[in-house]
Amino acid sequence: MHYQLKHIQMKLELKNIKINEAFTEETLMFKADLFVDGKKVAYANNDGHGGCTNYNAYEGQREALKRAEEYALTLPSTFHEFGGKTHEFKSSLESWIDDTVNKIADEKNKAKFLKKMQKDMETKIVFGVPDSGSYRMLGFKSKAKLTELSQGSINSLVLAVKAQMKPNEVIFNKNITI
Repeated sequence: MHYQLKHIQMKLELKNIKINEAFTEETLMFKADLFVDGKKVAYANNDGHGGCTNYNAYEGQREALKRAEEYALTLPSTFHEFGGKTHEFKSSLESWIDDTVNKIADEKNKAKFLKKMQKDMETKIVFGVPDSGSYRMLGFKSKAKLTELSQGSINSLVLAVKAQMKPNEVIFNKNITI
């Protein structure tokens, strides 16, 4: 006798996400609506004090939330390295919500970081280790845009930067000829 398991597909989404990093202490402070297959079924929140993420069904949506919880248990585990060991974390609806909110927060922070770096590149030579999440910069006090400077001024600035650069650092500016 053969049994065929029907593979369940479910679309989980978070919408109306409000993240408050200013009041985050240990875990990310947020609130969001959980949608299952396009329907709003629950709200989720974390108060940012290190506790668990909470979620509760909207009226009449308990069964849909229960199905979402069961589905989340079938999602792949995540693996994290700490203490010199790899640790497996089984999937749950709470972990899916946390991972999704953290990814969104990371994407927003990265976009904000890149926007600031682009702004700094207008008036300074920006350099650092690629994908490190930080950079250093050097420029003139005048706040003149690099594109308005003579090539000689840019060259002297680039030489000063290269003298300060550490191994693996590169100049990020694409708005000037180096």
